[in-house]
Formats: sequence, C-alpha cells, structure tokens
Amino acid sequence: MISTPVSIAVVIADVALAALLIAGIAYAARAERRPAVLWIGGGAVAAWFVLAFVLAKQGFYETTVDTTLPPRIGPAIVIPSVLGCALLALAPVRRAIGRLPLHWLVGVQAYRVVGGLFLIAYLQDDMPAEFALPAGIGDVLVGIAAPFVAARLVRDGVQRARPWVLAWCTLGILDLVAAVTCGFLTAPSSFQQLALDSPNAAITSYPFVLIPTFAVPASVILHVYVIARLRTRSVAAGAPAVRARHA
Repeated sequence: MISTPVSIAVVIADVALAALLIAGIAYAARAERRPAVLWIGGGAVAAWFVLAFVLAKQGFYETTVDTTLPPRIGPAIVIPSVLGCALLALAPVRRAIGRLPLHWLVGVQAYRVVGGLFLIAYLQDDMPAEFALPAGIGDVLVGIAAPFVAARLVRDGVQRARPWVLAWCTLGILDLVAAVTCGFLTAPSSFQQLALDSPNAAITSYPFVLIPTFAVPASVILHVYVIARLRTRSVAAGAPAVRARHA
C-alpha cells in the first residue's frame, strides 16, 4: 500500500502542474489581450485534471491479472496527447503559444523531478524495479536538466541553444515512451511481461495513476510545443536569407 506521505506528494505535484499550466495560459491570454484564451484554455486544463482525478479515485483505471482487454489507461494517455498536439493546427492556439517565453516552456518541466517518487515507492516495495528505476531515474534527469536548458536559452539565444533544447526534448520524449512502455508491461493484466512476481498495480491505481493520465500527456504536449516553436524560429530565421538570395 502506498504510504500517505507519498500519496499526498503525488496529488500535490499534479495539482501544482495543473496550476502551472493554467498560469501559462493566463500569461498568454494577457499578452494576447484575449480573456477567452484563459477561460477556454484554463477551463479545459481544469476539466481535464478534475476528470482524471475523479476517474482515478473511482478506480476506473485499475487492472488485475485477469484483465484481458487493453488497459483503459492507454486511451487516457493517447487521447489528450493527440488532441493537445493537434491544437497546433489552429492559428489562435499557435499565436497564444508564441506569446509564452520559450525558456518557460522548457523550464516548467522541472516538475519532472517528481518522478523520484517512483524510486521512493520502489524502496518501499510498492513498485517493481522494472518500472520504477527507468521511469524514476529518467524523469529526475529530465527534470533536473530543464532549468539548465532554459537558462542556456536565456543566455545564448534560441539559435545557439537550439541543439541543446532538441537534445533535451529527445531525452524527455524517450523517457516518457520508456516509462509508458514499462508501465504497460509491468501492470497486472494478460499483457504483463515484466515483474511477474510483483505486478505494478500502483501505476493503475490512485494516486499514481494521475501521473500517466495527466502529467505524461502534459509533458508530451509541452515537448511538442517547444519543438514547434524551434521550427517556427528556424523558418523565420531562414526567410531573410532566402529573400536576400533572390534580391
């Protein structure tokens, strides 16, 4: 059973993440001078978190060794990730994201150090090593690196810091893929292939299930937004050179 301090820490971390996302949306709304950005964007984040929280508390995502259908946690990761990234197709969303400082979009993922709670759960025999070690160590490394990469953006500018940001995004996305894969393969179900002697029931149960159903999609979306911003800057920087060649 997950200890009370760890449970509280997981919930607080997810609430703080929701608050950070809404704060970023509020910043963009003020910069755009469009309160609707906050009401729509902030409302969507709040509704998403509340839904994830309620379903987690009700045990909606829990699985057992007898579970034969694909775990419900899968769509809970994929759907918000795809929808959040697809919003980039909308010009108003791109403008709002463009208002956010790029270093903020990077630095905010310092929250990933919360993955260290996986390591604590492992030490308390609440999670198997096959999941806790790769997911926890990866998250901690990405979270620790985030403010340093953000600082490099501020110090060196986007073009010079671009390789570092891309490398960090690559590491961050690979960490998420590894964590989700290990979670799927260690969670109790007919699909379980790892940790057969100690199924990872905690990752599909409250409170830890809040991480894959809320924090993981949020992290994927933030990484994609950062990469999109880098691409936009790169295209903008190349445009003057193209015009100069044709002048």
